[in-house]
Amino acid sequence: MLFTLVFCSLGLNAFAVSGPVTLNVDVPSGQWKGIRLRSLPKDAVVAVQVESNGDILVGLVDAKSYQAPADKRRPLFMGRVEKRLSFSVTTQKSGDHYLLFDNRTGTETRVVTVTVRAARGTADQMQAANRILRGFERQLHRIFVFDPFPIGVKKCGEPKAFVDKAGVILCAEYVYHLYDIIEDQVKTKDALSFSIFHEIGRVLLSKWKHPFSFNIDVADEFATVLMVMVKQEQRAAGAAVYFEGNPTTTVVLNKLFQDERHPLTVKRAQNVIRWLKDPELVRNWQKTLVPHMQTSLLKGLKAKPTPWTDLPLVEKELAQRDKKTI
Repeated sequence: MLFTLVFCSLGLNAFAVSGPVTLNVDVPSGQWKGIRLRSLPKDAVVAVQVESNGDILVGLVDAKSYQAPADKRRPLFMGRVEKRLSFSVTTQKSGDHYLLFDNRTGTETRVVTVTVRAARGTADQMQAANRILRGFERQLHRIFVFDPFPIGVKKCGEPKAFVDKAGVILCAEYVYHLYDIIEDQVKTKDALSFSIFHEIGRVLLSKWKHPFSFNIDVADEFATVLMVMVKQEQRAAGAAVYFEGNPTTTVVLNKLFQDERHPLTVKRAQNVIRWLKDPELVRNWQKTLVPHMQTSLLKGLKAKPTPWTDLPLVEKELAQRDKKTI
């Protein structure tokens, strides 16, 4: 009842990529074929990789151009493939689009393999991510008492994870590079979720004057606590298990970002796995958390304690607040 807030992977779906989708197409001699890409938004970035067993013409057009006579089509892209061709296009309008494979001048059937990946335009991604992250901060205020801090996402111009020690400003490049290297949307969301909770934990501990607020291991443990409390422990476990089992990927990412905090190292991932198995983890943090919890939340915990609720501590804190209001 208390922690039914929808965190939606902290807005990571704002950066979601459709695909990759791989299709095989046979285009007989003297013919052409089209593949429909449904309902692309305006300013979407469409990345295409084409492999063929011989020369063929490939193009990308919008729905209006697709319906026009062949000599009046205005393709967003047109190129000739001999063996392999990669290209990307930014859509100019929303709606269906079509990949065209033209073998009308060919003398043999062309066997084509095409891989398509689509993503929102950068500006749209940034606006969506900032909107959701600001909503995430509002949700945090429903749980804890703290002074507002900067939170959002921006293009940093270099491979960095976060750029504001006083807040949580995520670099869009961190998202893109994580996805390119991990090559799995779920694992990327897990890794990015833990990074954001780590930064949230670091900032909250700093604002609460915790003596070890800048200690990486303390911030990791607190991030794990927060993720358990808001029912995101599967994300924490997913990130930890991935980085523990992929030390080579960890080395590549650490060299790229040169950030001691992001992403997780193998040793830190092992710590997270150990903490998640500890049934007393969240309860052990209640002395830090309870004084900074919203009164409405404390009353809810008193009425319906969770397994980790320190009820005497909650009652003591509520009694002290009642005295201050008299």
